[in-house]
Amino acid sequence: EKPLAAASIGQVHRAVLATPDGDQEVVVKVQRPNVGDTVVRDLELLHMMAAAIEKAIPETRIYSPIGLVQQFDRSITAELNFMIEGENGERFAKNFEGTPQGEVVRFPKVYKQASSKKVLALEFFDGLKVDKAVAAGVDGKVVAKNSVGVVIKMIFEDGFFHADPHPGNIIIMGREAPVIGLIDLGMV
Repeated sequence: EKPLAAASIGQVHRAVLATPDGDQEVVVKVQRPNVGDTVVRDLELLHMMAAAIEKAIPETRIYSPIGLVQQFDRSITAELNFMIEGENGERFAKNFEGTPQGEVVRFPKVYKQASSKKVLALEFFDGLKVDKAVAAGVDGKVVAKNSVGVVIKMIFEDGFFHADPHPGNIIIMGREAPVIGLIDLGMV
């Protein structure tokens, strides 16, 4: 009845998924009804406004309002397809497999058999948000050092990185050897 998390395009709920390996604790991300239609209407308005701004105020062209809206359009449209988020998670996991940074970061497993464009079933990460983890005694310096290594690998080695790494999308698992769980991988 109460979502684990909520955002503009969806909600996340806890669930138990029956799998061939037994019951698995998961989170299920569900897209809000008709949110795609709302996004399409909003994007149309943004495209019109950007074109009007560039036409009326030529000086704004150096900031490329039209280009910014086009980039946002691509990003938000991709986020509406939860299967892309699942593919992003699989790509991240593969990029980190067998690396030193792969020991300190995890990405949720995707349960494709229970997922679609509008519903995404993912492994549940049992941990704490960053601020609560540090308050609970997790060494913040270790988390910070490991986070920097993960970000450097994503950006400079892989050229593929989490583009929405706010504290709500980071789960710290474990106390002695904390592992960084990165979630909400729709924006990369």
